[in-house]
Amino acid sequence: MFCLISFPEIGFIVWVAVLIFGCKAVFQNPFISRKEKMFWLVMVVVLNWIGLLWYYYTFYVKDKE
Repeated sequence: MFCLISFPEIGFIVWVAVLIFGCKAVFQNPFISRKEKMFWLVMVVVLNWIGLLWYYYTFYVKDKE
């Protein structure tokens, strides 16, 4: 079967979607205060960045060794 998009590219698209929808979900939550929104926004960004670095290491750095 012919595939136009590779697995690493799908992972990057998922990373962007999680970042966008995670931030949007935090901003739209009416039950948390402004401080808590900022905390959760930072957590979404930091955890997403760690996940992207782990993903990059798994598919690009580890394969070169």
